[in-house]
Amino acid sequence: MRQVNMIIIEDNEDDLLLMNMALEDAGYEPSYICVQDPAEFKEVLQDSKWQLVISDHRLHTFSAPAALELLKESGRNLPLIIVSGTIDEKLAAKLIANGAEAYIDKWDLKHLPSAVERALAH
Repeated sequence: MRQVNMIIIEDNEDDLLLMNMALEDAGYEPSYICVQDPAEFKEVLQDSKWQLVISDHRLHTFSAPAALELLKESGRNLPLIIVSGTIDEKLAAKLIANGAEAYIDKWDLKHLPSAVERALAH
């Protein structure tokens, strides 16, 4: 098993479990903290153990675009993978051009482990 330390921005417990199962099935041992708002995200970014960020596109009080901006402001060079079921390809491409590592459809999580692999290789 390969250890991966992640910050996950998600407000749906079922989606969180499905993402972790997809990673475990691919041989990862996920260690994560789940956050749901900008203040929590800023706080956990201060810990250097995190290797990457996985973010839903839109939560009630937070979003992937906002997370990208806070990540840039923090000076941390962590890859951010967007996992969402409610984003169109144009917006996903725009977010990738803006610095996101990848976009994965929540309904097709089989691509998550390879996106994590690429993110960790950078």
